[in-house]
Amino acid sequence: MGELLMDAQGRKADITFERDYTLDLGGVRVRMLVVGPTHTRGDTGIFVEGDGVLFAGDVVMNNSFLAAGPTSSVRAWLAAFDAFEAMKPRTVVPSHGAVGTESLIPTQRTIVRGIQTRARELKSQGHSSDDTAMRVQTELQAKYPTWPRANGIAALARAAYAEGT
Repeated sequence: MGELLMDAQGRKADITFERDYTLDLGGVRVRMLVVGPTHTRGDTGIFVEGDGVLFAGDVVMNNSFLAAGPTSSVRAWLAAFDAFEAMKPRTVVPSHGAVGTESLIPTQRTIVRGIQTRARELKSQGHSSDDTAMRVQTELQAKYPTWPRANGIAALARAAYAEGT
């Protein structure tokens, strides 16, 4: 693949934005909202207004743990859920799992708040960040044994621990 792309030239973006941008595609309005650092610093939700469809990327999953990493923020993730719910989507298209309804958002919020609460409890008991991450991951994997991407649990627990939430 590297050989195929070796001489490829990237195209510069015609439009750039810092946080929020609405694009009119001839009567179809598409709102783009940067919500990171969730999965990555640049995570962006794409909302097709008239259709009520939210392309949530790695910010909202369906029957899967979130793909958190070292730059993830629990606060940012919770704010992203709030912003997405305010759009009032009827359909949510995650990057992993089946297309679903707006109910995917509160489901994920419950998981993230649970990680946040448990990390706070363990931190107040004197557990280290790594021990907290391991315990929270083990507990949630037991609760949702068929869900993939369990390594994201540990990253979110570490983020909650660091944020002092």
